[in-house]
Amino acid sequence: MGNIHAQGWQAVSEAQVVAVVDILSERAERLSRLLGCPAYQDYTEALTRPDVNVVSVCVPTCLHPAVTVSAARRGLHVLCEKPVALTLADADAMIAAARENNVKLGLGFMRRHTPVLESLKTHLAAGDFGRPAMYHAGDVREIRPKREMHDPNANGGPLIDMAVHLIDTWNTAFASTPVAVSAQGMRLAAGRPEISHIPEAAIDTATLLVRYASGDLGTFVVSWGLPPKVNPPDQPDQIYAPRGQAVLQFGQNRQELIWMREGGSRETISISHQNMYQQEIARFTRWVLADEPFPATGEDGKRALRVALAALESIQTGTTISLE
Repeated sequence: MGNIHAQGWQAVSEAQVVAVVDILSERAERLSRLLGCPAYQDYTEALTRPDVNVVSVCVPTCLHPAVTVSAARRGLHVLCEKPVALTLADADAMIAAARENNVKLGLGFMRRHTPVLESLKTHLAAGDFGRPAMYHAGDVREIRPKREMHDPNANGGPLIDMAVHLIDTWNTAFASTPVAVSAQGMRLAAGRPEISHIPEAAIDTATLLVRYASGDLGTFVVSWGLPPKVNPPDQPDQIYAPRGQAVLQFGQNRQELIWMREGGSRETISISHQNMYQQEIARFTRWVLADEPFPATGEDGKRALRVALAALESIQTGTTISLE
C-alpha cells in the first residue's frame, strides 16, 4: 500500500513525494530511487521536514495511532489506510488529534471513490431494486503472506482488517445505521508453522451478519486460513433484492454493477475504469487544497471499526450484539 500511495501522490500535479519511510532500509531505498526523494527509517525524522504537508500512513494497523497523532500534532494532514485502528479509544485519539490541530484525517476506503458505488446507492435509495436487500460478499484466501495480518495485536485478522471494507460499503450503499451484529468464527490455520510465532492467532475464518435500521442485511464470509497456494477464484459481491440480483466487481482499475431482472435479462448499469486508489488521492488533495468534501473520514473509519469489534464480541460471547 505504501508503494500504491507514493505512486498515486506522484501522479497528482499539485503534489510531490518528498520522503519515504520504512524500517526496512532496502525497501525504503528502492522506493526512494524510483521517486527521487530521500528515504528514512524513523518516521519522526521525516515529519520534521519543513516541506511535508501530508502524510500517507501505510504501516500495520497497530501503529496507525502513533504515526497519525504525531503527524497531526505537527499540523500535517493524514491519509490513513484502513482499518483506522484496533480499538475505539485509539480511533478517538486520532480523530481528536486531527480536530484539535485543524488538520484533515481521511481513511483509505478506496471503494468510496468509484462512481459504481454511488450508482448502487442511488438505485437502492430510489427503490429500483426493491427493499429490503441483502448484500453478500466473500473473501477466501490462503494464509496471508504478511504473517502479522494474523496477529490480533498487529492488524487484527480479517474481521478487522478486511471486514471494515465491507461494513463501510454497506453503510454507504444502504445509507442506514447498523443496529445488530452476529458472527461465528474459527481458526482454520491453528497450528500451522507459518504463524507459530504469533502467541494467539486471530480468528481467520468467519461468517458475519449485520442488520440495518432500514431492514437491509449485510453478510460476509471470510477465510484467510486455507493452506498455502490454495486460493479460490475471487467472488464478486452480490445483492439480492425483491426485483432481482445485482453483481458488483471492485477491481482496482475496473468496477462494474450488473443488474439481473425478472425474466433473466442482464444490464450493466454502471461501469468505471478509474483507478480507485488514484481517485482517492486526487480527492484527498482537493480536500486539503480547496476543502472539497472527502467521503471517508476518521469518523467513518470508527463507525466501521465499531461493527467489526462487535462481530468479534459476538463470536466470543455466542450472542447477537445490539448497536442501538
